[in-house]
Parts: sequence; structure tokens; C-alpha cells
Amino acid sequence: MIKPALHGIVFLLLTTTFAFADDTPKIQADLLVVGGTESGWAAAIQAARMGVGKIVLVNDIAWLGGQFTAEALVAIDEDRSEEETRRSSIRRQPSIPRSGLFKELLDRIEQHNREKYGHPSPGNTIVGTTCRPAEAEAIFQQMIRPYVERGQIRVISHYAPTAALLSADGQTLRGMRFRSTNSAVAEELTVEAKITIDASDWGDAIQLSGAAFEYGPDLKSKYGEPLAPEKRAGFPLTDMNPISYCMVLQEADTDAVIPRPPHFDKRRYFNTTGLTKKEHDALPWPQRPVRAFASVEAVYQSRRIVDHYGLKNVVGPDAVLLCWLVQDYPLDLLPRHVVEALEKNEPGASKKNIVVMSREQRQIVFDDAKQHSLGMLHHLQTTVNDRQQDPAHRFRRMRLSQEFGTPDRMPFKPYIRESLRLQAMYMLRQQDTTPLGPESETYARVMHHDGVTAWQFEYDFHMTGRTFLPNDAQGTAWQSYFKRGRTWGPPYAGLSLFPLRSLIPARLNGLLGAQKNLGYSSIVSSAIRLHDQCIHIGQAAGAAAAVSLKTKTELREIPFDRSLLTRLRLGLCTRREGGQPMALWPFRDLTPSDEAYVAANLLAVGGLLPLRHDEVAFHADQPASEEWRRQVIRATRQIKQPSVKLPALTAAMTRGQFAIRWWAAIADLPDVNFKRLSPADADADGLTDRDDALPFDAKNASLPRSPQPPHTDGVLEKLPAEFQVRAGTQRLFNFTPQASPSVPEFTNDVGLPFDEKRGYGWSRDISNNSRRRNALSQPYRDTFLFTREADRWECVVPNGDWVVTVCVGDATHRQSGQRLRVEKQLLVQDITTAAGSFLEKTIVVHINDGRLTLELGPQQPAQNTCLNWIRFARSETR
Repeated sequence: MIKPALHGIVFLLLTTTFAFADDTPKIQADLLVVGGTESGWAAAIQAARMGVGKIVLVNDIAWLGGQFTAEALVAIDEDRSEEETRRSSIRRQPSIPRSGLFKELLDRIEQHNREKYGHPSPGNTIVGTTCRPAEAEAIFQQMIRPYVERGQIRVISHYAPTAALLSADGQTLRGMRFRSTNSAVAEELTVEAKITIDASDWGDAIQLSGAAFEYGPDLKSKYGEPLAPEKRAGFPLTDMNPISYCMVLQEADTDAVIPRPPHFDKRRYFNTTGLTKKEHDALPWPQRPVRAFASVEAVYQSRRIVDHYGLKNVVGPDAVLLCWLVQDYPLDLLPRHVVEALEKNEPGASKKNIVVMSREQRQIVFDDAKQHSLGMLHHLQTTVNDRQQDPAHRFRRMRLSQEFGTPDRMPFKPYIRESLRLQAMYMLRQQDTTPLGPESETYARVMHHDGVTAWQFEYDFHMTGRTFLPNDAQGTAWQSYFKRGRTWGPPYAGLSLFPLRSLIPARLNGLLGAQKNLGYSSIVSSAIRLHDQCIHIGQAAGAAAAVSLKTKTELREIPFDRSLLTRLRLGLCTRREGGQPMALWPFRDLTPSDEAYVAANLLAVGGLLPLRHDEVAFHADQPASEEWRRQVIRATRQIKQPSVKLPALTAAMTRGQFAIRWWAAIADLPDVNFKRLSPADADADGLTDRDDALPFDAKNASLPRSPQPPHTDGVLEKLPAEFQVRAGTQRLFNFTPQASPSVPEFTNDVGLPFDEKRGYGWSRDISNNSRRRNALSQPYRDTFLFTREADRWECVVPNGDWVVTVCVGDATHRQSGQRLRVEKQLLVQDITTAAGSFLEKTIVVHINDGRLTLELGPQQPAQNTCLNWIRFARSETR
């Protein structure tokens, strides 16, 4: 859904409604930040560090920090690849090392944890760092305080936006009006500012300004995204990533059972109730719900904040974050009592997307979402309590934390996964972020010329559908379900850049998006919502505002001006005021402590390094070869004024040393600006800039692909000269599902047991262990048979020496731990193949029993050996 621009109309309606008096207090500012989320906090600090003198941050509550604090999502998520998710069974590592204000914040949180709990990550969970919300909020305040004390930043709490101040022509936002959220005080406030950053929960400034925005699922016809639905049926505009009320629990000495909440229904909490799976599945749900979780212990441990039982020397008591998918509150359809309350407030309100509801209407939804979460806790403390195996981890003796200071001990706000989507200068879409290679540990298909931060994650929707039990008189029996294309990953995005254009409205001036109010599709919004991403995006918005203010340039000019972009990036990737430089390029091996970090990031994001799609490490300690240097110099000549003489760096040095010296030598040289061939289509490729991911590249190609080594492409080729075989003795087998097409020269093996008449086969029937991926043109690469145990394949052959080539791998999935022996000789040992990558190996074996024998496995649990094809022929040389 696109909200049309209403510029002047919005202001007139709101001034009529609220009748602002002329004596409303007014504050003059250079920069106004709306919202005290982690993104708004970061934007304010970044702008202050870049010299903006008057910054006002207006927050609707007192707490700063958004997800970290007010929403209580204190198991901190970070950028991650699919491969990292799979290989991390204990603690996940970010695919892009921590940087910028996020690293500064996490360093302080972990130091606080060491001092108070005896461990930097006392939760002992798969999520790296956990913290208490109130303690994290104190650190947010601590970090912004120096800028408040020196008068650069003013923080105003308990005010919400009510109207936008627009220029006479309605084309520029000049500030906002606010009203106190304290019901006892009906105060109003006006902040006039040259630039406004909207870091609010629901895009308040964007909506009130009349800037165009979207919400709800995008259809495939809009952006052409692979995961987008074809039709609106089943995907109403109310469909959003669900909200969740998190709960923080602390171990108590006595029972702390909460009362049964209103509208409680145990059928919502399968696997936290007495219902067996069989009983639950017998209920006639119109849509099949997902089984919620495997064990109560998993709920307790997955986002634990303090684990004094499992970690030696950690100071207790135990504390737990409850944020499980059972708590998710879908928004596509609402329960009957919520619908009735909304309709009483305003006819038609229950049909609105939550984005465009009033604050009062949203609160009706929030209140029910809160009761839903409390219902889960009630069941954990009662029915489930008797089923727990571990007496030390009973929810019955877990008490809601008092740290929020709220009457019900719940957080100030629900966890918000998705907000509105700003109609921006460019709308980031799924196909931009798709990995260039078959794995997510490669760069994205598009590496934007105006990238201002690096990111990576899965397209991660929680269950957006709500299904009701038919004929339920109360209408309280419901469960969540996944909709096609709107699930959690895979697929994952590649290592990606976020473009500056996606922070800037398509038409309105003086406004920037932040937090989750960004220029991207619904699909991409599900991948850009993590703690570190929100902080980095806030920093980018703050830097853009600072450059615009300092140079007196319109925000929309910066993405198309190379010198201004460089200035913005220099403000982000710097150690100014003792801060940590922020990642501009998603190198996996560089951390801010590396000497070459700043130079390598600035060179890479400026397009000056010769990178291929899978060169995701900088390798600072490797020698800078002559050819590598030549390519850097050649690229530099394309962006620096031709009259400028570039330095000659010929001494032997590492890549890191060269990057440092080269950047120091060229940083202040004048740039050649981007070449514009047409007012609305810079590269004249037929795509307007609004729809062009790479507006200065008519070929629309970011990074070249690295050639795949022949022994990893799965393609059948001639044997190397060292292997001489006898003519007419070659045999080829394609391991494939039944009914697969035949391949010239190959015999299809479909996994049947060995048969003397046929002359080949398996030690048992593994025909069900077959896959055809429909991803590659050659069938013998596209199919395989696999084993998770230990299996044997044999073929009758004359005794003697044979040259054998085997190929293992999977056209579309990573496979790890593969093992294979040929005639008891180990040929493949614990080998991992990337998605779309294979391993071909050749060996000469002697056969004296009339059978060529392959042994697959045994692998570690949950690992497969995937056999694509085999070639063998009599050897002439032995």
C-alpha cells in the first residue's frame, strides 16, 4: 500500500484538530531526531561527532535504546550468514565484525557484564551477548551524556508528534509539533529544524509530513521479487511481521505464578499445554499451525540473560528473556474482542494496517498482544511446570522483573519487527541483495555506488498469519502460521550494502528515514531489522544530515556527488573522538582494531579495490602483488582528476600497508564526479534512477565472478594426462531419482539394492535418498543420491587396475562432513562443498574380487554425503 503525499492537507487537518496556540513553546534546531530508538540515539551522536551544533531528540517515553531496552529484546542479534548459522552450535559469530557505535555499545555492555556478573556474556546462549534492559538503557544514557552536557544534543522525553511544519510550497519539512504523552500534562511543543530524521516506531514524522510510504505485502508485480506473492488473496494489507511482547524473568525463592490473564485460551499454547501433538493436530484448524518448540528447556535456555547454573563463577540469580514464537502476535486478522474494541473507537479501524492506526488504536492491539504473552507465561508456570525435567529451571519460580517500573512489570513497548516503508529515491529489493554466488558468504548481486553501511541476514518473517478454530464461541482459540514466501530463512541475503538513496524520500526535502522506516520492500524489511543494523542505519542518517547541513546541500544531491559521498563516509569510518570506525564494506576478516581498517573500507566502498564476488576477506597481511597494485592505481585514475599526479608506491609491502599509504596519498585529491547522461536516467540504460539499483552503470553489473576451478564445477571433463586408460572400458553412472531423464553415455542409478543380473547397486534400498534440484542444465550435476549413515555401492568389473573419478556435492545446498572410500582407500574425508560447488577426485585402485566398491559415510549427525556421478576405466599404466 502506498500512502499518497498530502503535504499541506496534513498540517491543516492537524492544526484544526488540536488548535495549537501561538504561545506553544518553540525550539530552534539544526537537526531534529524523532524517536529514542537505537537508530535515533545513534543518529544524534553521529551528527554531534560530525560537528552539528544544535540537535534535538524527542522521545515518546523516557528510555532510550528501542529494541535493546524499551522493547526488552536483550538477546542481541547481529549480521549473520547462512553458513555461520549452520556451523555455530554454541555461539553465533557475526558475518561482519562489530563496528561503529554498535561495537562501542557492546563493548560497554560486556564490560558491565564482567563487572556485575563475572562474564561478558552471562546468558550462555547461542545469541552472543545478552544484557538486562535497564542496565543497557543506563549505558545508552551514559554514551549520549557528553554531547548533552556540552550543549550539542537536547533530549526531550514523553512527547509524541502530532503535526508537521512544511514550507509554503509543501516541498520541505521544517520541523514537527508534539504533544506530551503524560496524561496529567496537556503540554505542546514545536521544534523547528533544517533536517528531521524519523527514527520513531511507526514512521510518525513520515506520515505527518505527507511523504509517500508503503505498508503490507508487496505483490510480485511491483518489484519482481522471487518471494513476493502473486495475488492479494491470502496476503491482506494488514499482513505484517508480527509484534511480540517480550518478558524478562528473574529467579525467585518462592512461587511467583501470575494470574490467568483475560481472554486466555490454552489451545493457543501448544507444547506449553497438556495437549499432546496428536490431540492438537486433531483440532480442525483451517490453516496448519507450526509446532512451536521441542522442549520447555529450549525456551528457558535459548535467550537466557544470566546462567549461574551453567557458567562457572557467574553471579546469579538466573534471568531469562522470554521471546519465543508462541508469543508472536499476528496482525493480518485480529481476535473478535479486539475488533469490537477498535470498531467502537472508530468504525473501520479494525481493517486498518497497524501502521496507520492512531496511538490509541495501536494501544488496543498492544494490550491484547501483552495478554497473549502473559498467557504463555501463566501456562509455563502452571500446566507446564509439572512436565519439566530440570527442577532448577522451573518457570513457576521465575518472577517478572521490576526493572521497567511499570504496574504490570512488562516492557514499555512490544518488539516491533516491521514498520512503514518510506517511498525513497530508490527502493531496495530482494534481487539486489541476492548472493552473487551459490552461498550467502559471497557479495550481493548489487553493491550500490552510494552504500553507507554493510549488512547481512536472512529474509526472516515470523508467522504472519492467524488462524481461528471454527465454531469457537469466544473467538479466543487461534494460532499462528507461516504464509508462502513469508517464513524465516533460508534464503539469506549476500554480504550487502545499504544505499543512501533508501534513506531519502522520493520527493520531500528535509527528511531522512531511520530505524525501520526505510526505502525497501516488505521482503527486504524482514532482513534489515537487527540491533546492529538499526544502529548503523541511524549513524548513516546522522552522517547524511551532518554533510547536508555543513555543505548547505540538499540531501538528495549527496548520492550523486562523489565528493559529498566521500565526506559522508569519512565521517562514519573514522576514530573521531575515540569512537570506533563503522564498516562501510562487508569484509569478513577486518575488525576496527586492524591498522588498515579505515583505508581498506574507504577504498573498497569507493570502488578502488579489485574484488570478485567471493573475495570477502581483505587479507591485510598478504603481499600486495604488482598486478594487484596496478589494478588499484588503474581504478583510482578513473575517479581522480586526470591532471593530478598519482604517487608511485613500488616498495614491497602487504595489502594492508599499501592500502594505508595509498589512501593517505589520494584522500585529499579532487574527485571526478559521476557522469550523468540524462536528467532522470543517469546511465541512459532505459531504467530511471528511481528504479535503477546501479544508476551509473548501464551494464548493471557490480562485481565480476571468480572462475570456478575445474575440479569443483562438477562438469565431466577429460582425464589429466597422468592417467592413461584403455579404450572402450569407460563406464559412467549418474546417481539420480527414479524417472529422471537419461544422459548420453551415463547409466542412471536410482538407489536400488545390488542385483547380480544388473551388475551394480547398493547394500540396501536408498532410492528415497535421492534429489533433483532443477537448478543446473546438466542432469548429472543436478541430481544425487545421499546417505546420512554408512552405505556401499558396488559394480561388477574385471580384476585389475582401474582409474576412478567420483563427484560429490549439491547444486543448491551446502553439504558438510562428506566421506567416501574407493576400495577402502579414503578419497573424500570430512569435505564441505558450497551450494553449487562440487568436489571431483580421481584415484587408481586395484580390484581382485570382481567388484568396484564405494563406501559412503559414516558422517557426523545431520550431515550427508551426496554422490553425483562416477567414472571408471581400465588403467593402462599399472
